[in-house]
Amino acid sequence: MRILLIDDHTLFRDALSEVLGQLSEDLTLFSAGTADEARAAVAYYSELDLVLLDLYLPGARDCSLVRDLGAALISVPIVVVTASERPEDVRASLDAGAAGYIPKTMRSQDLLTALRQVLAGDIYVPASLLAAMRSRATAAVPTALALPGDANALTGRQMEVLSLLAQGFSNKVIARKLDLSEGTVKLHVSAILRALASHNRTEAVMEAGRRGLLPGDEATSPGV
Repeated sequence: MRILLIDDHTLFRDALSEVLGQLSEDLTLFSAGTADEARAAVAYYSELDLVLLDLYLPGARDCSLVRDLGAALISVPIVVVTASERPEDVRASLDAGAAGYIPKTMRSQDLLTALRQVLAGDIYVPASLLAAMRSRATAAVPTALALPGDANALTGRQMEVLSLLAQGFSNKVIARKLDLSEGTVKLHVSAILRALASHNRTEAVMEAGRRGLLPGDEATSPGV
């Protein structure tokens, strides 16, 4: 397993490296301390399995690094590991394509459980942060957070992906239309399927239409 760990605090990187060793007996860990170093590492090290990054790094602005790395790494999950527990940072990270959001206050064993969940193809956010986000969410569906089994809680980006799915567009076309990587689109599609308890794209669109999440003409689109 090849993991890129991006954090500007050497002590934290060293401590997390010890924990990550429990993920795999055959672990290769790369590290970077700034946004520029992270971009250089991604360009140099191919075939990564996982990227962990702090949200606030020297040279990074908002969630720009999450987007940049997602565009460069197709189908590689990117997990934000940060001190921030602000709901707006969680939402922004997921909208940028992050496959998980882990606060640095999390216990090591819980962190490992979360990373295994992400590596299995899920999107992870701690229940406490989800509750905080729900408390701030408005009644509008597009601004809520996507949760497994909660169809009324898709992110704004996931609602955009769902709308394009209903119009029959492929992941490649959706990625181009939304300026995302195909890997990021796949993560959003997986989250949509879980939220709508569907096994495939067609079922998801039909279920979304049944629940009133799509305009009438999209809900019955035959192109999916």
